[in-house]
Amino acid sequence: AAHPHAPAQAIASLWDSHHFSALDKSHLRHADIQPVLDEIADYPSITRETIGYSCTGKCIERLSMGSGPLIILAWTQMHGDEPTATAAVLDWLKLLHLNSTSNSLALGSDWTSLVTLHIIPMLNPDGAERDTRVNEQGIDINRDAKQLQTPEGRLLWQQVQTLKPDVAFNLHDQNPYYSAGPTGYPATIAFLAPAFHPDKHVDAPRLRAKQLIACMADTLSHWLPCHIGRYDDTYSLRSFGDNIAGTGASTILIESGAHPNDPHRQVARKMNVIGLHSALEALLGNLYQQKSLADYYRIPDNVEDGLVDIKFSRVAQRCASHDYVADISVNRDKQGRATVKHIGDLSGQAGFTNISAYQTTILPVKAYQLDGPMVLTETDYLALLKQGFSVFTGDSSLLDNLSGLPVLCLPEPPAYSTLYPGADAFWIMQDSEGKQRAVLNGKMINL
Repeated sequence: AAHPHAPAQAIASLWDSHHFSALDKSHLRHADIQPVLDEIADYPSITRETIGYSCTGKCIERLSMGSGPLIILAWTQMHGDEPTATAAVLDWLKLLHLNSTSNSLALGSDWTSLVTLHIIPMLNPDGAERDTRVNEQGIDINRDAKQLQTPEGRLLWQQVQTLKPDVAFNLHDQNPYYSAGPTGYPATIAFLAPAFHPDKHVDAPRLRAKQLIACMADTLSHWLPCHIGRYDDTYSLRSFGDNIAGTGASTILIESGAHPNDPHRQVARKMNVIGLHSALEALLGNLYQQKSLADYYRIPDNVEDGLVDIKFSRVAQRCASHDYVADISVNRDKQGRATVKHIGDLSGQAGFTNISAYQTTILPVKAYQLDGPMVLTETDYLALLKQGFSVFTGDSSLLDNLSGLPVLCLPEPPAYSTLYPGADAFWIMQDSEGKQRAVLNGKMINL
């Protein structure tokens, strides 16, 4: 359904038809955004400037639009492995440029005389190149606000000191396992108006940040009911957001998170654009003043580890002659390896996939010894699984897996017969009727 607020629907529809499709990727590196920066630099309403260089000499650029007295500064990807907002801010600039010729977004024809918008996309290009949180020095830039030992951190602080922003947007990605309150729904977008002092005092700029967040959350809730969270505001001495809030800027953290069936976080990308735009609209029309602190705190807590990739509920196991029933959670890493996260009472967590294993027992782990070369067909593998072999042991080069199914080959026989946290998610379960299912790297196979 269309958003009841026409400008919000307008930016959403414009994004659908005009976002940079080339940026629909699981990760973004410096080279990926250069063609987009080149295109944006050709827009007459936008200026492009190299403001500094990364540790390895990659250029860090700033895109600017408008010439008004209200200064907005946004930066992205200060953690190199958090690219969602980089695509979003570039989309937003494109849509703002399109609006400059049509005013389709109802900002008013003179908005650029009221606001100056500065955006630094990809503050940490070296980390982006390596797909790591830290920079080339191995330092988390967002813990360098006091010592300023990173060239990227020094550059950001220099920009803050020079530009003196009234409003600052600190744009990140969070891991996929945050939930929006105790709902079991992933927090696709999470907000914070960071504190600038351990006592968490709310001065006028911080109040405005909270009011702007309330505006953004209200707008986004049309598309993201139950998927918006709010971070705890414990003061972080070393973080840039908290220190920039201390300069008098209304500072807003936006974290992009997971959404079901959205591996490249394109939902969060679009919501960033709509959220940023609604904040701009609220600033131009002073609409944020209609919001209260209660509206901000009405946003559910952003709950860490509220979700797991797969949750098996009520699984029976046996360990050292003790029978017990427990939940099992499984998470996948970036390489797709699935491992056991927790075992026990996981009633406070939900899974992206939830599997009821009531009256199902995990069989003891058995390893099939590789004594020579083996071509593993699907038929062979299923036969071994039915015999209770869930893993292989020996020289993995001896195994030619043609089954199309995941295999686990360990150099030595496993020292465990029951599951434990950190174990690879390979096991066999049997229900009360004797029917068996194998879990192979978290994937369920009926036997």
